[in-house]
This record gives sequence, structure tokens and C-alpha cells, in this order.
Amino acid sequence: MSSPPAIPEIPTVTIGRDKANTVVLNHATISRTHARLIVCSPTSFILEDSDSKHGTFFADVNQRKVQLARKLVDLEDEIWLAEHKFRVEELLPDTGKSPAESRFPKKNPLDFTEEFALLRKVYDDYPQLRKDCRNREKMIRLWSVVGGSVIGIGTVATAGSLGFLAMLSSAGLSILIPTLSSHLLSTDEKLELLEKEYRQHYRCPNTICREPFGNREYEMLERQKKCHRCKAVWVE
Repeated sequence: MSSPPAIPEIPTVTIGRDKANTVVLNHATISRTHARLIVCSPTSFILEDSDSKHGTFFADVNQRKVQLARKLVDLEDEIWLAEHKFRVEELLPDTGKSPAESRFPKKNPLDFTEEFALLRKVYDDYPQLRKDCRNREKMIRLWSVVGGSVIGIGTVATAGSLGFLAMLSSAGLSILIPTLSSHLLSTDEKLELLEKEYRQHYRCPNTICREPFGNREYEMLERQKKCHRCKAVWVE
């Protein structure tokens, strides 16, 4: 009888005053184990308070400081640990270059043909992963088939390094499979993450523009060939 597929591990960054944490913040108002970040993707994280004495906070839409227990956050989001303010990116041990800074060398600054081609897989992955998201066992089986070609997530977790944050999205949304298989997130959190990542990636690849594509079919965008707003070339 074959053994069941291994459940993928996803990296977790622990934050606090204790030296055993991934990120050590030596201040009296920071608890020994204050919070943790569950790494869901190169740009998305679940921030969870670890029953800290002075709390973990974020700014709501009205810029009011709100205490949180658990929340999906982005690299650029600002949060507070006790009274100390950070961008999420600052709480990671090794972010490398952000995906927005990772660019293919170009002769023509408006040539985004290679980046646009990567969005084909993002568009194709989204409906299938959303359909399968509620079925954890199916996700685990899928991980056992494609996991090695997506990203060595177990190696990253073991090494305690988040260098994979600089990866280009050639894996499409398949990079989320370890997270969507994990027991660390609820189904609602997984669906929220998947929607966020799709909306964040499925847009004009020109970093100056970044017009969202929304529900527009990839084939229609191919026929359009370039961005009407910034004139970035998607297809030669």
C-alpha cells in the first residue's frame, strides 16, 4: 500500500523578545513570543498575535488603530507590535528584492512580452484552485505531483530563509498550493488569499501602470497586444 502524500510545510516567522524567535525585538513592551507571520506567498502573510501583553494592531480604512488577533496582510502593510510601528516587509529575515523590482533585462522599456506571457498561468490557475480550495486532501495530492516544480518550500522552511520572496511568478498561482494545503489557514482565509493574489498579479505587468485586468479573458488581452493606458507591449 502506498503511503499518503506528505503534507507540505509553509514557513512561519516568529517575532518576539526571546532569542529563540526568528526575528528578535529586544524591547520591554514586546512580549517574549509576541506574534507570528505565516508565509502564504511571496507577498501575502497571515499575521497572528501570540497572546501578547501589549497587543498587535493594524490601521483600518479610516486609519484608526485596531487590535487584531489574526489578519491577512501584505508586504507593504503597516502594523504595530505594542507601540512599535513596522511595515510587514521589515519583519522578515530576508526579503531580497521585491517582485516589483525583479525585471527582465530589456532594450525597449515598454517591452513586457515575457512578463505578460507569465500571466497565462495565473489566469488558468485561478478558477481551478478556487474550485479545489475547499478540498484539502485534493490539494495535498496535487502538491505531491507538482510540489517539487513549484518551489522547494520545505527547504526554505528548514533553512529559515525567505529568499524565495524575490522569485518571479513563473509558477503562476501554483506557488500557493502549499498554503492552500495547510491546516494553518481556514478555508475563508485561503479563499481570501487566492483572490488577493489573483487580483495583485493579473494586471498590466508595467510597474508604472499596473492596470487591473479584472475578469477580462487572457485571450482577449492577447488580441489587444498592448496596454491602452501606458502603451506597454504585451504581444509582438
